[in-house]
Amino acid sequence: MKQKYVFIILGAVGLVFGVFCLVGIGLAVRTARGLLSTPEAVPMVLEVTSCDEDISDLCVVNFGANNLNRMVINFLLPDEEYAAFYVKAKYRDTVSVYVCEANESNPMIVRCTGVRTPLGEMIDIEIYTTDEDSLIARGTFLVSAIAIPTPISLPTEVSTPPEIPPATEAPVATVPPEEVPTEPPFGNEELPHPPAAPFITEEYIPYPEDEPTPEFTP
Repeated sequence: MKQKYVFIILGAVGLVFGVFCLVGIGLAVRTARGLLSTPEAVPMVLEVTSCDEDISDLCVVNFGANNLNRMVINFLLPDEEYAAFYVKAKYRDTVSVYVCEANESNPMIVRCTGVRTPLGEMIDIEIYTTDEDSLIARGTFLVSAIAIPTPISLPTEVSTPPEIPPATEAPVATVPPEEVPTEPPFGNEELPHPPAAPFITEEYIPYPEDEPTPEFTP
């Protein structure tokens, strides 16, 4: 009986020991795999600065404003294959999202548009990729100047009328004016004088005073 109990105890101890050995071997294998596997590459966060002659990474060209009074941040890309991104700009306690798009005339320039920041204020910029939303760059800038677009007045073309040659005047025969007899004005014409009347001499005949006056008889 005693030998039977001894075998049972030894079997139990061996089973426990075997289990511990298997667990230890599993942990060892997992640790070895972890050491041999290549760790995932953690994206490096770039420090964004203003562009200069020696910089070769993503940089800020300038700050501007569009016709809608919104701020425009112009970035210069290191190459055309640079990942698409958007910008989070923090001004004091306000965080605004800036939508970015490439310039049509120059694909190396990216314009990001958002809320305008007052002059003389500090602004914190964080740049995230649009596909994985990963932080790839950050920087702090002083908004000391904002480029404002000025309207360009194009010269208006004024159409000049075609030159018309001067008309040549045909020679016209000049006729001397006819002499028109002038009539005297009405009321001032001279009338013919009437003939002179004959001169009449009066002869005085004295009335006889001594002749009786004839009586009137009815």
